[in-house]
Amino acid sequence: MANQTFKVAGITTHNGNTKVRFTDDMVRRIKQFSKGGATRIDLIELPSEMTKIEALQYMATHAEFQSPSDQATIADSLADKQKEAGKGTVKVKADKKPSMDAIKARAKAKTQTTEATE
Repeated sequence: MANQTFKVAGITTHNGNTKVRFTDDMVRRIKQFSKGGATRIDLIELPSEMTKIEALQYMATHAEFQSPSDQATIADSLADKQKEAGKGTVKVKADKKPSMDAIKARAKAKTQTTEATE
């Protein structure tokens, strides 16, 4: 998901919540937010397809989003996206049974830890 790219980004205010939005279809998203009662829909076409982090960095320099509230919204969203990206890879547990040696080693380590704390 981190490598997903978008052609359009912007800021919307919908039900009192101001958020940065990303899409590939500006017309469809404008229609959705208009029907939903959004009070603000400011979307721009990006110069090229960008990831969310790249788009946020671009938006921070764009003339459309220079108000202090827009800059704060962009900065908050950028911090969140960078934190998500920094989490690294997801570990998936393998569906294999542990060996007898591994089981014995765990039991031995637990016994040693218990004896050390007594």
